[in-house]
Amino acid sequence: MNAPGAGLQSMLRRDERTHNVWVRLVAKATRNPLGAPTTLLGLEGERIVGANLEPLRVSGWKILHGVPLPSGADIDHVVIGSPGVFTINTKHHPDATVRVGDRMVSVNRNSFPYLANAAFEATRTAELLRRWCGFEVPVHPVVAVVGARKITQETASPVIVVAGEQIAANLASAPTQLTPEHVERIFTIARHRHVWSQLGAHNRRSRQPGPP
Repeated sequence: MNAPGAGLQSMLRRDERTHNVWVRLVAKATRNPLGAPTTLLGLEGERIVGANLEPLRVSGWKILHGVPLPSGADIDHVVIGSPGVFTINTKHHPDATVRVGDRMVSVNRNSFPYLANAAFEATRTAELLRRWCGFEVPVHPVVAVVGARKITQETASPVIVVAGEQIAANLASAPTQLTPEHVERIFTIARHRHVWSQLGAHNRRSRQPGPP
């Protein structure tokens, strides 16, 4: 299983290989990581959210990080518990003011399509898990904002927007929708990379695909 930020870490390793050996040696000696500041910031955010999700395991929740997709991107975190499945998209905005509208998320007056992206990711995940599990799987889209000074929810949204530092308590407070058996079944399927390689692909078979 991947560690939090695995996708971004892999990107940083690829970027590092583009530098000559002397630059890499200096960076290692001075402990200054190579990579774009936005990538490094994103990696830190995913690690923070990953650490804050860990307490859920004690209550039987299942957690996956850096779930790879056919596009080359990944889902930052997939969390499975009695309230359902949560697909979590982490955004790191230190000391920012965040406002959640009906369609966009505003960060210091700059708008981003975080809500639509998160909803699309969750919808595709629900379709995929339904095919593999053989039953409807409730999948909740989440945007976890790390480091924000303030998060204001201006309108109701099907996408959960929450401070990354408070994510465990937020998810744990959601109402129960799955039995422990369902949680185990979903996790057994979701932990296989092969399952996610089919996300977005058309299933040409007339029958439901069996478990991996």
